[in-house]
Amino acid sequence: MQFKNLQFLLSFASFALLAVSSPVAIDEEIVKDEKASPIQEIKATEKMETITENFRVTEYRGDYGLDDILEAGGFDNDFDLIQYTTKFIGYNDTNVILKNDKGMSCSAFQTPNMDGNGYFFGRNFDWIYCTPLIMLTYPDHGYSSISTVNTDFINWASENIPYEELYEKIVNHPQDINQLPDDILRITAIYTPMDGLNEKGLSISVNMVTGNWTIHQNAPGKTNLTTLSLVRVMLDKAATVDEALEIVKNTNLHASFDYLNHYLISDATGKSVTVEYINGEAVVTETKIITNFYIAKELEGQGYGQDRYESIKNMMTKYPNMNADNVRDSLKAAEESTQWSIVYDQLNKEATYYLRGNFNQGYHIKLEDDISNADDETLVDSDDEELIVNVSDDETIIDSDSDESDEETINEEN
Repeated sequence: MQFKNLQFLLSFASFALLAVSSPVAIDEEIVKDEKASPIQEIKATEKMETITENFRVTEYRGDYGLDDILEAGGFDNDFDLIQYTTKFIGYNDTNVILKNDKGMSCSAFQTPNMDGNGYFFGRNFDWIYCTPLIMLTYPDHGYSSISTVNTDFINWASENIPYEELYEKIVNHPQDINQLPDDILRITAIYTPMDGLNEKGLSISVNMVTGNWTIHQNAPGKTNLTTLSLVRVMLDKAATVDEALEIVKNTNLHASFDYLNHYLISDATGKSVTVEYINGEAVVTETKIITNFYIAKELEGQGYGQDRYESIKNMMTKYPNMNADNVRDSLKAAEESTQWSIVYDQLNKEATYYLRGNFNQGYHIKLEDDISNADDETLVDSDDEELIVNVSDDETIIDSDSDESDEETINEEN
């Protein structure tokens, strides 16, 4: 089954899933100044706690099986990946858990902070009413991170039925949608981040793009990863854009449900690139902004979201160095049925969330310091014999001859 690019978004936009949950206790409100939005501190625990209105938070400390997955060469489909992760926590009675990452209209950008000593990464997740989850991870062997998940993608796909049946069920019988137990949802969510920030300041966003092709790479000697599990590996194993690109270079990407996405990857030094898959290859282009059209010269401008791109670009021109409120206002200017907006602070390793277009109330969370067991040395090194991510010596990153942009193409030799 393959979904139509915009049909899915437009059809699902005709309804809303409504649920009410009791809010978790929140620390004392913080107000920066008279014009600033109130910011409430939130804390993650091992429970799936509700912050407000179907907006939840949790954390996971320890081993969640990522290194074992990479050593085994990864998975080329979400079904096997999720089966593995649920069995890892001792749940052996599932055969229909899968994720769906289609239909997003999103915006993301990186900008220098006001003091010029760091960067912010802003992100809107544009979608219908959903159940977001903030996931903090503190792995035994990797970098800690904050990430965000749409858990409805996991629950909907666990129905394991054709799109037409799924749509009818969600519209007419939403109460019958299978709700996975929190222990399964919690471990599955680790591997399905839509965006994230790690302790080294690396930030990533996954945004939808259009096209009548798909990506299933099969070069020998590479690790097999799906659309969102690749984000998890980069957050856990890469400190910089260059290290993240090394992971991309040595990964066979398998697009979930044959759907196309591109990534914005930015680090604490200010380097920012998009990774887009064109003609079976990953194409890397330096950029500070993405929405839902291609940045690479091969397909430049194909897609949609140019208006949101221009809104963010205009704000960045107006405020070359931003504070957190400027980033928030830039997201507000580009929001379009946004379910969550995030101001990631790449310097201080913290995030402020705004829910469903309400930019008058923020929720702040911060990574704990000195938690990671990861070495400070580069985790992705093609000369390191103990490297977890497979590296093929016959692959290189080739600089583009274009004078208009700094592009790289990661070529595969199949």
